[in-house]
Amino acid sequence: MHKRTFNEASIKLTIAPAGPILIKAGSSGSDPTKPDMSFVRTFRNGQEAVYLPGSSLKGVLRSHCENLARTVDSEGRRKRHGDMPIACDPLDDRISCGTRLDKKKEWTGARKHKESCFVCRIFGNTSFASQFRITDAYLAGESRTEERNGVAIDRVFGSVAVGPFNYETVTAGEFQATLTLKNFSLAQLGLLSLALRDLSLERVRLGFAKSRGLGLINMRVDALVLRYPLCELEGPTLQMPAGKRFDASKLYGVGAFVDSSEGYGYPVADEVRMPEGYTYLADGWMGAEVSAPTLDTGGVDWQPLGRACVPLWKAEVENGEER
Repeated sequence: MHKRTFNEASIKLTIAPAGPILIKAGSSGSDPTKPDMSFVRTFRNGQEAVYLPGSSLKGVLRSHCENLARTVDSEGRRKRHGDMPIACDPLDDRISCGTRLDKKKEWTGARKHKESCFVCRIFGNTSFASQFRITDAYLAGESRTEERNGVAIDRVFGSVAVGPFNYETVTAGEFQATLTLKNFSLAQLGLLSLALRDLSLERVRLGFAKSRGLGLINMRVDALVLRYPLCELEGPTLQMPAGKRFDASKLYGVGAFVDSSEGYGYPVADEVRMPEGYTYLADGWMGAEVSAPTLDTGGVDWQPLGRACVPLWKAEVENGEER
């Protein structure tokens, strides 16, 4: 599936601390003037600057998607799927997608995709690559850092076990990143929209010491584009190279383009009515794309698209394809 591109979602995000955050560097080095725990840095535009690693952002989004998926999973659905949960547990060899699929050397990529849990289909596992990509988030403007002091308390005696030590936090600044989801189904877009909603509502924390007050962030979507590189816009229809036509008043997931006989396990009815304010436009390269409308207050109005896709995520939870 990675050798072909039927559709792609591209989302530009701005992430800002809503309190102190710390993503620790691998080591503080030999500089005695630096805190015991320094914020991770990189060289950009000729100078050293703090940033949010893409690996940290992907980990937080995956973890939250797994949390959402496990919350709504049901015994009935697991039975229909051979006792497999909608989000596997990588620490349980019996239900870990990576552990199970690594043993199936003879299976095709399509079979491994179908036999993976819903979350692994988005974020990948050790047996096949992720459809999800996210860049490092770099500063747009200035940031503010603060140095704090702390100690580790012994849980038995209530005395100081380690410390005092100091650590560096970022308390202000805007970081920009871009995430992409290649060959997405609308149900996948629905689950990812729920995770982005929670980020925007400051329900998700990032980095070190989340249980001790650090890590609170907020998020804004600056741009959202759904691209269909094989669909040429012809009036009220989308024309595929093979002659297949689609109604341009609807959005389509990858299940609408892939033949079910290929065995990837995508839903066949992978379409939804276009949200108000959204419309297809020619991309100038014989393809079509849909962009979220801009808001006067900044960012784009991405939530109608998320709300349109969430019912398909709900249908996946309630029904799903039988294995």
